[in-house]
Amino acid sequence: MLREVLFNDLYTTIIVVSLAIIVSAKLLNFNRFTDFLRLFGNSNYLRIYFKDHKFLDPFDIVLFINFCINGSLIGILTYRHFVQNLEVAPLLFLKLAGILGAGTLIKILLELGIGYLFNIPKLFHSYVFQQISFLNFLGVVLLPLNSLLIFGVPNNHTLLVLILVISGLILLIGLIKSIKTHQKLLINNLFYFILYLCTLEIGPYILLCKLFS
Repeated sequence: MLREVLFNDLYTTIIVVSLAIIVSAKLLNFNRFTDFLRLFGNSNYLRIYFKDHKFLDPFDIVLFINFCINGSLIGILTYRHFVQNLEVAPLLFLKLAGILGAGTLIKILLELGIGYLFNIPKLFHSYVFQQISFLNFLGVVLLPLNSLLIFGVPNNHTLLVLILVISGLILLIGLIKSIKTHQKLLINNLFYFILYLCTLEIGPYILLCKLFS
């Protein structure tokens, strides 16, 4: 019983910190945050804010931290439910969030490097901005879902599977929107696009699954 209380204390801290991060993003740029919440429904956010987007954008950095927190949290909850009842210490959680963040940043830098290597930096910058936007959107969506899974209906198998399906759909829709935006170029370079998908899109998720297991 005491162990469960300790877990809830850690989870409560994580949820509160995550909520504070999202509020800070809203305070940074209220109009942009409002448009960001409509990302799933239309592409106006991607079109409008890409024009003035910078690599070290404070708004994206804040929301990316939230994604790393909630992405690691759902990973831990999934592992505890399907594999074993792991004791989660704060240091372990910070390590997992750091690995998730570092892995994503390495992937982004590789993509930008490919863009400069083939002299198409604007194309890859646009693609990276779209993918980061959908990851950040996923982080915001995961906050209430994680809270419900922890405090509302703990260890609910159906809800956990539903959260994983929703997460997968958000990432898939983000990838499809990126493909549609650059479909003419991709069709002309289909072999390289398939190679890219296997190495920088599918590969990292396989590594993350192996890491958690």
